[in-house]
Amino acid sequence: MKKSILILILSCFNISCEPDDICLSSLPDTPKLIVGFFDQSTGLKKEVPNLKVQGFNNNNIYIFQTTDSLSIPLKNLDKITNYSFTKDFDENVDNSGNSDNVIINYQHNHMYVSRACGYVSNYNLDQIVIENDNLNWIVRTEIINSEIKEEKSIHVKIFH
Repeated sequence: MKKSILILILSCFNISCEPDDICLSSLPDTPKLIVGFFDQSTGLKKEVPNLKVQGFNNNNIYIFQTTDSLSIPLKNLDKITNYSFTKDFDENVDNSGNSDNVIINYQHNHMYVSRACGYVSNYNLDQIVIENDNLNWIVRTEIINSEIKEEKSIHVKIFH
């Protein structure tokens, strides 16, 4: 008798779990900004050799590789994210490469998904600014898709 009461209580407890107690991997996550690098003269994709990307005033290197595109996160609580993009970086040489500071201005839209998943943020790009230091390797930028809702296509083109 005690076993059947215990089983009944446990069954009721299991049935009381709600679907939003589990965050499914199929639900979208906060998308990153997709950046593609292009040749200034031809307009074709062009790799950046030994590209180091790190947050402005941050010692953690986000990416270090030769690439023609990358995805970078934007800050959820701010409307500006700063990155340092360093071309031709050599980790064995102090102050190597050519660094450009990239300032990304945007609006964010936080959407509640569920108790287990929390919030997802989407962004609307306002402007990409390259600080001028008279040695810029980034010539110009172009916003291709100002709405950052997915990571399937390039949002910003950087010409060099």
